[in-house]
Amino acid sequence: MVGEQLYGFKKVGAMLEMLKSPIMKTLSPRQLMAMNYVANNSKLTRVGDRVYMNTFTPYFPSLAYERYVGGILQTVQGKPTPVMMNFAVTANCICNCWHCSFSDRTKKNQLSVAELKDAIGQVQDLGTSMIGFTGGEPLLRDDIEDIISLVGDRSMSLMFSTGWSLTRERVRSLKSAGLGIPVVSLDHYDSAKHDKRRGKEGMHAIAIKAIEMYQAEGMYVAVSFVPDHELISNPEELYKTLDFFKSLGVNDMRLTSPILSGQLTEHPEEKLSKEDVKRVQQVQKFLVKHKGYPACFAYDVFESEKFYGCGAGFHFIFVDSSGNCCPCDFCSVSLGNMRERPISEIWQEYTKIFRAPGCHCYANVISEPIANLHTTVRPLSIDQSRQIISQCPSFTPGKVPVFYRKMGFKWDADLLRHD
Repeated sequence: MVGEQLYGFKKVGAMLEMLKSPIMKTLSPRQLMAMNYVANNSKLTRVGDRVYMNTFTPYFPSLAYERYVGGILQTVQGKPTPVMMNFAVTANCICNCWHCSFSDRTKKNQLSVAELKDAIGQVQDLGTSMIGFTGGEPLLRDDIEDIISLVGDRSMSLMFSTGWSLTRERVRSLKSAGLGIPVVSLDHYDSAKHDKRRGKEGMHAIAIKAIEMYQAEGMYVAVSFVPDHELISNPEELYKTLDFFKSLGVNDMRLTSPILSGQLTEHPEEKLSKEDVKRVQQVQKFLVKHKGYPACFAYDVFESEKFYGCGAGFHFIFVDSSGNCCPCDFCSVSLGNMRERPISEIWQEYTKIFRAPGCHCYANVISEPIANLHTTVRPLSIDQSRQIISQCPSFTPGKVPVFYRKMGFKWDADLLRHD
């Protein structure tokens, strides 16, 4: 494993270091307690002079980290801010993953480097401190390094990839371009099962090789882990997979439960059961507690009512490969395209609707109404999107997830008056 996982006094020492940053000094005691609440449920790893918490937080110390905390403080004041966002830089992919949320996109005319440069500048001006590059398969773009280099130090970059066609030389060029965290798709210790779920033979070996090459360059490496009901409901197989990740020396893991979007829009049976979600919560606690296992950001934990909740359209935005601006990667609704009007204008429209964090995954909330439209166009037209959004509020006035409640979220008086 690259770096050292911090426990006991070392973790406390790192947290005290973080408290000395200029932005943290502006937090009230109540807000510091709320931040500590999240840190206690996370694993810290020191790599050189950097401290990583998870793939949703910039490493410390960095300008991106300062901007991240500042953005969170904005949202706590009831001001929607796209603290985090993803760009799909291509719709092309070598895989056909069973859970893919992007395979049904209608237009696949990808954004140019010039367009992405403008877009990155726009979202950073709005307050974005975490920028992920996804697809499709980003490594299919010969210019992905040029795109990553556009991020600079105002944000931390991530790249979500299968590891396809990766070489040692390309890893070095990605690192040189400023890639903060490479995230590699890996779903099982069994190669046949992984390859079947990813729809292409040989992807398991490719993922492992990619992880090893990133580690050889001293990079903090994460895996994107999407377990299905079959795996989650089998503790022996599930923990064998976690042991496998440990044996690979993986630093971090995004545990993403199947979301009813894309390939799964019309497959509600794929959604994890309450028992499955409880096991995901147990996995989060297990990984944080036990040294040597990867850190973990389980969506069913951190995007639940008990932590951050769902920030779709509130502290998160997604721009697809054709420029459509959506509340998140999994929400196939859109209020505009960056090729037609500035992202800032589209974001302002979102802020009038997504005015607080939700307590449930918004993509799952809108999946049935979208399926009922019986249209193959994705994302939906702006008119259809507005219709779906008006039918399905993203939040409940007066109710916010625990983290925001602890931080002292400020409700708009008019919004509460109309509840």
